[in-house]
Amino acid sequence: MKGSSQEDTIVRLLKQSRYLCHIESRKIRQLADNSLLKKIPSGQVILNQGEVNDRVYIIVSGSVSVHIDKEYIYNLSRTGDIIGEMSVITGGPSNATIISETPVDLIEISSGTLKQIHGRNTHDLHSALYQWFSSILTDKLHKTSQKAKQFERINRHLQRDLAEAKSTQDRIFSSQTHAIPNFPLTLKCEFSNILGGDLYAVFPVDQSRYGILIGDVSGHGTGACLISMMILNLFMAFATGSKSPGAVVAEVNRLSQQFMHQGKFVTLFYGVYDPASLRLLYTNAGHHPALVLRNDRILMLPATGGIPIGVLDDRDTIYREDIFYLETGDRLFLCTDAVFEERPEQTGVFQGLTGLAEYLNTAWTKSSPELVESLFKLRVAAFRGGLPDDFTLMVFDQK
Repeated sequence: MKGSSQEDTIVRLLKQSRYLCHIESRKIRQLADNSLLKKIPSGQVILNQGEVNDRVYIIVSGSVSVHIDKEYIYNLSRTGDIIGEMSVITGGPSNATIISETPVDLIEISSGTLKQIHGRNTHDLHSALYQWFSSILTDKLHKTSQKAKQFERINRHLQRDLAEAKSTQDRIFSSQTHAIPNFPLTLKCEFSNILGGDLYAVFPVDQSRYGILIGDVSGHGTGACLISMMILNLFMAFATGSKSPGAVVAEVNRLSQQFMHQGKFVTLFYGVYDPASLRLLYTNAGHHPALVLRNDRILMLPATGGIPIGVLDDRDTIYREDIFYLETGDRLFLCTDAVFEERPEQTGVFQGLTGLAEYLNTAWTKSSPELVESLFKLRVAAFRGGLPDDFTLMVFDQK
């Protein structure tokens, strides 16, 4: 039995609850007589999601946090806030986990107490309960609406920031895509998210030669975008003068260890092209081979066997090189794997690098812009209107 002093305290606290203001004093007194005043230490689980609960708790002081599927949703800290009411009225398990953020004083009321107060008059019980719970629900819907508006504002800000980041990324790539005499480029780059992890560049390495770079960061989105920007910056810093492609890629690999996240890596193709001799000196860091369309024939540039960037922190890692001589009329195809990758959800289109080569064999009469657009549309259609990965395709025409 509680002492009269504690019972009077509970009566006073119950009357202060905005949800119980409609209950007559006699029933408030009955509630107080059959309720408990509990002190909960900080960090204690009060309700567990998925467990059956038959008690309603009214906050007297302190703060509790609400978690759904282990994610923090919001906190409750106002005197009179109620928790556990939905599982009591539905008879089902609790739909959230409630944890005390601070030491909390609670009034605990069992569902048995609520039934006892109304005796056998089930109609009165349900009427009182639903009036009570409708007030709680209205209050929580108002709070949810406020949260939704807040998330909407945050989402708008995030979308604006991402759009600005996307614009910056595009400008950086564009600023590093220079025209090569008699070797025009047709380019298509589309990301599966707002930001992407593909990278490309065409830039002078000295007065007569040009660097050609395409790369693919594992994954996509913001993290991949940041890595792609760092890799591009390293190339801009080191790929100048007489340095060979293999030496540049080895240096980029070494320096990338400073910022590469665990499990991340970058595949890339990097070549140095000489317009005077039509000579392409290149290396391949785990990227698939480049293709050359020569009239109606497909030539696959031999892979050089290099490992992806960021996989191995080894100063002695060697990136071997090979040479390919282009001819007038050749078209050089460089791409990331979204252009040809094999996925089970694909329908009605080629799959794999061999499939891409076979398609180019049949479509070689198309112009390069026509080929690029047809390949992009085919891939989008194959994935039912969306891209699962970033798509980058570079086609150079040797004039």
